[in-house]
Amino acid sequence: TVVQSVKPGDSGLACAQLQNEFSDMQRFRDEADREKGLTGGNIARALFFWPAILGSFSNANEAIAAADTRKVHLANLMSQKNCPIPNVAPIPPRTVSPASSERKPE
Repeated sequence: TVVQSVKPGDSGLACAQLQNEFSDMQRFRDEADREKGLTGGNIARALFFWPAILGSFSNANEAIAAADTRKVHLANLMSQKNCPIPNVAPIPPRTVSPASSERKPE
């Protein structure tokens, strides 16, 4: 699901409500980012109809961009109202397992 970056009534939200919306957007963004990984659905899409995985990744990227845009909008509103902006821990980078890393020729 792709969220709206600006919703009617956003400017009337109190600090706590803005912070909750901001946190919700971060969770939503994190979930969309996980959908780009090796999920059961993505593996099935790759096996049975590989073009579907491209659509899945495209939709996840669109959802991430929309969540980021909404977070910026909410942060601007919080700044205007002198509300503290929640700290968001960055998403840890995906790591490559040692078994799949390149081996040097011997």
